[in-house]
Amino acid sequence: MKKLRSILGNSGAVLTLAFAVLAPFLLFGWFQAAIGAAHLRIDPTYSGGEISHIIQRENYRIVVNRPVPRRSPLQRIGPFVQLAWTPASLPAHLSDEVDVDGDGTPDVRVDIDSHNLVVDVTPLNARYRPMHSQGVTSFSALIARVKDGIVVRIPLN
Repeated sequence: MKKLRSILGNSGAVLTLAFAVLAPFLLFGWFQAAIGAAHLRIDPTYSGGEISHIIQRENYRIVVNRPVPRRSPLQRIGPFVQLAWTPASLPAHLSDEVDVDGDGTPDVRVDIDSHNLVVDVTPLNARYRPMHSQGVTSFSALIARVKDGIVVRIPLN
């Protein structure tokens, strides 16, 4: 009887471990469908917001996202708008006047040193704040390489 309990216990442990290892692979489709049905979205503060429009240049494009406002007075991250230059193989120095709000007139002048990841933003109207950044100075004013692009977040007034 003692030997039978030992065999059953060890067999149960082996089956439990086998199920624990195989369950993610067997149930992955179900988990994916359940999460997809929940309509979860990444917070715009972290994703940069939804894409507003794309400006096509000769060798690259600028993806302009919608502005991300501050949603509560206690939120430490200020309002910003995110721009992404793709592909990341840009010239060493790049200067662009960008129409952020899509009204046909440039809103900011962005100078990027793509090798050292330094950006200078000069606002052309009062809605945007000037910025000189090398890397991350805050979550609402940054420059970073992300996937195949260079992402710049410009703080708003």
